[in-house]
Amino acid sequence: MTRLCTPLIALCAALALPAALPAAAGPRDGGAEFPDDPGHGWAPEFDRLDDNEYRLIPLRRAIEIASARFEGRIIAARLTGPTPHERDRGVALVHELRMLTPARDVLRIRIDARSGAFLEVAGAGLTKARRKGHDR
Repeated sequence: MTRLCTPLIALCAALALPAALPAAAGPRDGGAEFPDDPGHGWAPEFDRLDDNEYRLIPLRRAIEIASARFEGRIIAARLTGPTPHERDRGVALVHELRMLTPARDVLRIRIDARSGAFLEVAGAGLTKARRKGHDR
């Protein structure tokens, strides 16, 4: 019986605690708890950042960009950091895609996650997989 009572008491205390917290926490008017906070929840240093600097193209758009230039099917995708060379060019994040071509070759395609520009395309059968009309 004692073994069962201790967990039950702890469970009852845990369930009763959240009900008592909102009344004791104070006002929730978006910043009254922190007078220096203007109400949006982040540090004031972030107010100076340009919103477009950190806006990324969606993964779906990166896939559309790659599919417009190369024939094949995307088999893997991830958001990753830039290589040192890409970082020197101002790239912050990269959409890295793996594409299976009709000839069963795998292409590795790296696209700038902010601008949508191709950074690198590597793999066997690259020339055969290129769609007609995309010579660049």
